[in-house]
Amino acid sequence: MNMYQRFFFLWLSILPVFGLAQAKLKVESQRVVMGETLNYKASWGMLTIGSATTRIDKRTYNVNSNRCFKVDISGQTNGVAKLFYVRDRWMAYIDTATITTHQAFRSIREGNYQLDEQIHFDQPNRKAEVKVYEKKTKSYVLRKIYDTHDNVRDVIAGVMTFRLVDLSKYKPGEMFTVNGFYEDEGYKIDITYLGEEYIKTDTGKVKCYKVRPSIPKNSVFDGNHAITIWLSANEAQTIIRVRAKLFIGSILVELQNQ
Repeated sequence: MNMYQRFFFLWLSILPVFGLAQAKLKVESQRVVMGETLNYKASWGMLTIGSATTRIDKRTYNVNSNRCFKVDISGQTNGVAKLFYVRDRWMAYIDTATITTHQAFRSIREGNYQLDEQIHFDQPNRKAEVKVYEKKTKSYVLRKIYDTHDNVRDVIAGVMTFRLVDLSKYKPGEMFTVNGFYEDEGYKIDITYLGEEYIKTDTGKVKCYKVRPSIPKNSVFDGNHAITIWLSANEAQTIIRVRAKLFIGSILVELQNQ
């Protein structure tokens, strides 16, 4: 994996790490902002290497008699990183009451690699049906049906869930464990709340909640505590900044001027 593609591994893989909260965590779905669009820039040192956008549709949708939010996340390489082609898009229909996923889709374009995938979540029976698109048949075919946790969430629902948990009720050093489903695997990761911190942005200082997960050992990040995330210390709890230490340097993902 080249340095530029690590931005997308960071942005699209830390989401389940931070977001897939257990059912016992109180999620305040009324805080969702319909029509919200957030734009992010990623840099490695002085180089801009990518951008990502999250969008919540202005209306809700009915999926199998469930009222759902429709949310999109897209990412691409920018600047010098255009030499390494990446265009990824994720979309999900998320229950407005429980913030659990009913359907999820992803379209991955990274160099010569392509993947189009659909996942249908059977929440009552704790199953996830994964289908992938085959060029030969020009149709989606079943790859596998997986067992899942209760109230399972995909990557995108993970982002929403984490933002909808009231972090103001946590004390520095307190932890909670999160569960999720991503890349055909289940996750269970400890999150530590580190407290409040003011950070400098292009629009001035912003008061934030700071958290850090304990991530599994991998070949991308430098250690189990390599990722730190800052969310605005207000009702929106917008992700303002993410920093990830790599074995060479670090990647910084920051919210752009709104």
